[in-house]
Amino acid sequence: MGEKKAIRKTKTPHTVASICEELHNLGIAKGDTVILHAALGQAGWVCGGDVAIIKAFQKAITESGNLVMASQSTNVSDPAKWRNPAVPKEWWPTIYEEMPAYNPDETPTFFMGVIPETFRKMANVKRSSHPKYSFCAWGSDSAFITEKHALNFGFGEQSPLARLYELHAKIVLFGVDHNKNTSLHLAEHRAKAFRIQQEKSPIMVGGEKVWQSYDEITSNSEEFIGIGRDYEQKTAHQPTTLAGAPTKIFDMRDLVDYVSGVISE
Repeated sequence: MGEKKAIRKTKTPHTVASICEELHNLGIAKGDTVILHAALGQAGWVCGGDVAIIKAFQKAITESGNLVMASQSTNVSDPAKWRNPAVPKEWWPTIYEEMPAYNPDETPTFFMGVIPETFRKMANVKRSSHPKYSFCAWGSDSAFITEKHALNFGFGEQSPLARLYELHAKIVLFGVDHNKNTSLHLAEHRAKAFRIQQEKSPIMVGGEKVWQSYDEITSNSEEFIGIGRDYEQKTAHQPTTLAGAPTKIFDMRDLVDYVSGVISE
């Protein structure tokens, strides 16, 4: 939504302090581990915008907790597999030659929204090494969450998602639906009901750029919407709002276990 609409729908400005208070009222507490998926455009008027949203979460959970976001760079990938839009085949050799290798400090997120892009550049935020499916983390376990992110199966058992599952994370969908709920990819892996495809991305190996191949599963995130809403119905989950945006909060373990069971049936 544009800023004019955000102002019109807002009675009083949303601030770091007011959003932090809302989070505490919604059960987000000091020491919590939270994976946040967010669309700032769905919120009311926020004093400080994306930075204020991030700082409100940090204030709510404190440094004893962890704030995590997906920081995907899906454009750092094989141009032969690009769709919507595809590029001409005659461009491929140039892209293979000239595309910069993934660098966790430099590579921007791609179609992830302003909040993850701002978060990845903030102080004390660590980013994982996967060239396409990285995650950023801030807090007491940020190294544990982001280290040892395997190249094969970027959302699988050797990914930050599995570490978040171990940490009993909470999922916050702020202005988005389950098609943006990255945790459900872990459920896909655990259901073992998928086909494997090969992908490749440019990474640095021994100081040289290499187009490294790796295994990934086929997936359709749009299917997550129906599965997620079935879960909400079965558990009588009540959606809420945060800073004026429709918001859903879930226990990651419970949701992932449910979805993996549904997919494997």
